Order: sequence, then structure tokens, then C-alpha cells
Amino acid sequence: MEVTLIQCTADMLKTIWCAARTCYSPLTPQELWGSDPSREEMLRIARHIFTSRHLSVAEHCSMTFAVSGVSRALLAQYSRHRIGVSLSVQSQRYVSARRTAKGRLCAHVIPPGVEAKPEAEAVYLRAMEEAQALYDELVDIGVAKEDARFVLPGGAATNFVTTVNLRSLLDIYHKRVVTPGAQWEIKELIVRMAKAVVEREPWLLDYFPGLEEC
Repeated sequence: MEVTLIQCTADMLKTIWCAARTCYSPLTPQELWGSDPSREEMLRIARHIFTSRHLSVAEHCSMTFAVSGVSRALLAQYSRHRIGVSLSVQSQRYVSARRTAKGRLCAHVIPPGVEAKPEAEAVYLRAMEEAQALYDELVDIGVAKEDARFVLPGGAATNFVTTVNLRSLLDIYHKRVVTPGAQWEIKELIVRMAKAVVEREPWLLDYFPGLEEC
């Protein structure tokens, strides 16, 4: 899995401060944005807002991530988060999943619980080989990729670009990381996304509980 933050709101803290102050100030948002508030003042407002959970102003901050080498099973889970989330996914209709020129299987993800047991990994790879052979055979006899893909497993790898606003990322983090029970792959994805944001905006660490231990 590779997760890269490729774009985000340039100044999240000031954006949040400006949006929050607009709600209660006689000044226009243009005047507020053009002012020079201290970092301490902006942090005071932001922390008050985040602590009180009035997070609509966090929707003005967005982040775009490039994600590669994840399973279609993860994609099915991630795509359930639809509010404040945009998604552009590598198409199995147009991108071939045939065995590579060097004879390798198409890209796939092996769950750690399978990889940890040699006998389980052997079964898993045998299933991948069978699915690969069936896909290749269907394409060879003229079946369109969009129909041949029906035999591909949930472990087949995919790539996507996703844009999410800060409020939504905080919500997804609590559901997939803080709350017990999330599957390992989507938990790892959300942790990596959160760490990339906190690396850019360290003040946000307090609002991603447990992130330092992940």
C-alpha cells in the first residue's frame, strides 16, 4: 500500500479561523482573511471549535490522496464513506488484469492473516492462479474485459485518487481506527492518511486520538 498526500488546503488553520470568525464578526470574510491574526489566536478558536464538536468549518479544508496497491475489498469498504468524500478509481473495464509479460499474476493483496500461515498462503495463491487463468482464458476467447473481470477476486489490487474534507476524515478515523473492529487494511489506509495530514498540520494531532501509537 502506498498513500501520498498530493494536494491540500494551503493554510488549514487560517481557513478554519476565518470561517469561524465570519459567523460572529461584523467584518467580511475578505477583511478577516486579509488580517494578520496571531497563531495563538487562531489555535484558540480552532481548539474551542474542535472541542465543542462544531465541525462544519472543518469542511472548508480538503486533502487529496493518491492511493495504490490496495485491494478491491478495501475499496468496497472505503466507498461506504460518501459524505465529503470524492473518489476516482482505476477501471477494471479498461485496464487489463491479464498475467504480466513475465508470467506474473496480476497485482494482488495478501492479508497478513493468510501470509502468516504457509499452508493458508498456498491455498490463497492457488485461488489467485485459478482466477488469473480463468480471466486470461475469457479474454483470449473474446470476452470483453468488463465481463471477464467478474471472475477476479476481492484481493485484486487497485489504485485510486480520493479527496476528503477534514471533518469527514475525522469521522472516518473515529469509525475505522478508534472504534474497534475495523479490518486491518482500511485501518492502515486511514492511519496513513491521518499521519500525512498531521505531518503537514501538527496541531491536528490532538483530534486523531491514538495516532502516535499506530
